[in-house]
Order: sequence, then C-alpha cells, then structure tokens
Amino acid sequence: MITLVERVRLSIGTAIQIGMESGGKDPNFTTAFLMTFREGGCDANCSFCPQAQDSTSGSDRLSRLSWPEYNFNDVIQNWSPPGQFRRICIQTICYPEVVQDVVNIVDELRKVSKLPISVAIHPVSSDDLSKLKVTGVSNIGIALDAGTPEIFEDIKGEHRGAEYRWTTHRQGLKDALKIFGKGRVTTHLIIGLGESEKEAADFIIEMYEMGISVGLFAFTNIKGTSLENHSPPDLSSYRRMQVVRQLVFEGLLASDQIRENEDGSISLDIDEGLLREVLSSGVAFQVTGCKGCNRPFYNERPRGPMYNYPRCLTEEEVLRAIEETNLVA
Repeated sequence: MITLVERVRLSIGTAIQIGMESGGKDPNFTTAFLMTFREGGCDANCSFCPQAQDSTSGSDRLSRLSWPEYNFNDVIQNWSPPGQFRRICIQTICYPEVVQDVVNIVDELRKVSKLPISVAIHPVSSDDLSKLKVTGVSNIGIALDAGTPEIFEDIKGEHRGAEYRWTTHRQGLKDALKIFGKGRVTTHLIIGLGESEKEAADFIIEMYEMGISVGLFAFTNIKGTSLENHSPPDLSSYRRMQVVRQLVFEGLLASDQIRENEDGSISLDIDEGLLREVLSSGVAFQVTGCKGCNRPFYNERPRGPMYNYPRCLTEEEVLRAIEETNLVA
C-alpha cells in the first residue's frame, strides 16, 4: 500500500503568494516552490546546506530562505496561485522513498494545475526518472554544485552521509538526458566554493556541450552550516561567470576564447561591440535555470548585492552590471 504524502514545505514566498501566509505579494514571483518533507531530514551532508545532517541551522531553511511545513492536503485545497506563476518547482531532500513521494505530489498538483513541473533531485535510477516523466514532470535538475571533482568530493563527497560521488552525479545527468532530452535537464554551479574562474568557465562549456543547462548560484554562507565562515564570491568575478554562461548559451563562446590572467580572472577573446550587444538586454544578469524560474532573493539580501536579478533590469542596472564585469573598456 502506498502511503500518500502528508506534509510538504513551501518557500515562504510561495506560501504568501498562494495565501497560506500573510505578507506582501511579489509581482515578480513566477515559480511556486515546494520541498519534500521527512522526519529526520536529509540523508546527505553537503557542507553549504542548512538541510545537511551536520547542520545546526533551522530545518526549515534552504539557502537563506525559510520553508515552513504544511499539511499537503491543505496546500492542494487552498491552491489558488496568482496568474504570474509560470512553473512549479519541487525541491527534494535525499531519503529512500523520495521518488514515490514526488510522484504523489505531482499526481495531486496535476489535479489543480497545468503548469510545467520541474524536480530537483539527487541521481536516481533510470526507472525512477521514467516514472517521474510519466507522472508529469517536464524538467529534471541534478545539481553538481561544484565545478571540479576535487571540490565536489570535499563538500558533498562519498565520505558524507548519502555517499554522493562526482561520477555518479554526472552519470545521473547523462541518464536524465536520455529520458527527458536536451533542454529539459539542468545542473547547478555554485560560484565561490574555491574553483578558479577558468575552471568554472570550462564547467559551463562542458555542460552545454552535453546539452545540459546551467543554473548559476552565488555561494551563500548560512549560519549553522560547515561553511558558515566562508565568504561569498567577489561580485565582479560572479558577473564574468554570468557573461560566460550567457555567451555559451547563445553559442558565441568556446573554450579557446577564454584566457586566464595572472590574477586568476579571465579575459574573453570576443568582439567588444558584440559583447556589449549581448549584454545590453540585462538577461545575462538575471536568475538562470529552468524557463520561468526566478528565485527572488535566494542568494541575495534585500540590501544587496544583487548577484541574480529576479526581474528585468533597469537601464542603469544593466550599465552598472556590465561595468562590474571588467570585461569592457
């Protein structure tokens, strides 16, 4: 007998948007975020994550956001999101029954919504990936987070509770590509974990060559995690990674066009006029990931700095962001 999901978490912004918490609604909020719930939490132990086994941070947090716990039936019965929602994203923690729980969640969401549904999950079997697709999941995300095998093993590797491995995660991405297809598989890269700019750029290029989209995150130090004293990335360095991701996404940049400078920064062998044209829309500096996802203030505090804008940038913001890249004269 299948046990139906009783409880889930919602990001606090999602809870406000659908009316389960009071607060000011954000007109730029375009994705409903849910997270699987389990007594005992996540089996994994990623050094940056409040959900990690060793974390003393609140169990209701992911990155810097609060994710309160709710009765899932109440969520479904009160489901009345505003019209600006373009996607539903289900974040998962790691435990043996998680795939079946996601299937149950998607089955119920499909009764009240036709929005595309993304799932962020650790590597699972091809059979489980097929099960997720059949039930109505349109996009799958498997986060490598780290740009190199060495950093991966250090922050979330096999010595951790869930025995995550670089090779297993990469194989999981390849399996997901076979089932979901190019354009529907994503991974995450957290900038600021110790990678060089060139290593991060090479990672982005490799993923896109495989057909995998990259969502960029700025490392966020959360009290109670193993990396609480680790600093966020330099904004200028992060801006350059945003530029690389956008150029690679548009097919305008290859590995041999990237030069590593003596100070560790990168320079790009690309026409400056073309670079300004590509960056002039400001899209490169907005949240990246699945289409329609904008994660307001996931990495950022309201006072800034704004690593990822959850909306279109103003002309002034675009000019400032381009200047911050230090890639144009």
